[in-house]
Amino acid sequence: MDLSKYDYAEVRIEESSESITSIKNDEVSHSSGKTEGRCARVLENGSWGFASGTGDVNILLDRAQRLARLSKGKIRIEPPGHRKEIVGRFEHGDSEGQIKALLEAAREMKGDAITSQIINYTEIALKTGFYNSHGARIIQESGYGYLSCSAIAKSNGIIQRGSERTWSRSGFQDIDLLAVANKSKEKALRLLKAEPPPKGRFDTVFDPEMTGVFSHEAVGHACEADSIVDGESILAGKTGREIGTELVTIVDDPTATDFGHYVYDEEGVLAKPAVLIEKGILKGYMNSLETACNLREQPNGHARADSYDQVPIVRMSNTYFQKGDHSLQDVFDIDGIYLKGMKGGSVDTFSGGFMFKAEEAWEIKKGERVKIMRDAVISGNILETMANVTAVGKDFGTSPGICGKFGQSVPVSDGGPHIQVKGVAIG
Repeated sequence: MDLSKYDYAEVRIEESSESITSIKNDEVSHSSGKTEGRCARVLENGSWGFASGTGDVNILLDRAQRLARLSKGKIRIEPPGHRKEIVGRFEHGDSEGQIKALLEAAREMKGDAITSQIINYTEIALKTGFYNSHGARIIQESGYGYLSCSAIAKSNGIIQRGSERTWSRSGFQDIDLLAVANKSKEKALRLLKAEPPPKGRFDTVFDPEMTGVFSHEAVGHACEADSIVDGESILAGKTGREIGTELVTIVDDPTATDFGHYVYDEEGVLAKPAVLIEKGILKGYMNSLETACNLREQPNGHARADSYDQVPIVRMSNTYFQKGDHSLQDVFDIDGIYLKGMKGGSVDTFSGGFMFKAEEAWEIKKGERVKIMRDAVISGNILETMANVTAVGKDFGTSPGICGKFGQSVPVSDGGPHIQVKGVAIG
């Protein structure tokens, strides 16, 4: 392929294999397969053209060029020119052995009040090649295993779900399957004994998972530079301004060896940590090549695509609320509510409003957990919440997830310490 004849062109070539096993009660389903494809993207007349398929790369390049020439735009980039080979191989395990182990875990989850056990395990191995007209040549191999377990319990007309998940970058053998299965079962049974929470505003403690969810959903999405450029984020135009207490520092770091780790993004840019908020001051955003030029910032390698037939878009990787100096005793020194885990929610990055449902909650009296509660829903505003962070713990924990945006899904992680937040609305 000859890329030199284009103003700017890039090609991605991808080989992937996937194995998916699902167990619901005693029913097993398994599928596996391989895909191979390539895509070309051409920048001409200030506009992108994109084409993908399984055929000849030169045909895809010409098609992308024709699409770029259909309109005149204002897109500018400063493309990378790295020549690098990265190896991070992931090997699939024995499917038959995995299924036997997953069935054993499903049996472990059974109990008198447990009505259903659901286990999903996905393995993906990926090899990509990236080439551009500035001499970039980047070969990357990666992959992961992702496990989720859910137990559904029912008693006296009350139905509750307990869920746990984990991941591995090295293979199925490194996943503590029975521990994850048992935690999901124990959580479901524990929630059967819980009471609904009171309604009103309360001082709260977020556990590391809820801290991470807030960092990812409420702050991270609002700091993706495409939403900034489009004027769809409450944080647009606020760089350098105080938007939280000095206890708030949030970083998105693809270099961290967590579930959202990668070395180069899908534009061939070396991934770098992006400091979003530092001691309460908004510092910057996660960028693609295009948004970096638009905002006059440095690219930081946050353009990701979930497969060869998708255009790279600005995405998070590992989004962390940084540790503080408070002991857990200090963080829990309230009369209020302790919020653990997350069962879903929504965020409006334009208004800053959010709503999350905690997996479980506890009433706190004089710093001690005294009563478990279920179905606690919190709501608030991003800026208001960050202004009410009053203590940040020394501890730290992370959780894996699959983040969706514009129809694309990528592995991510989020986390942080226990934090104390005043005056959170709970209903």
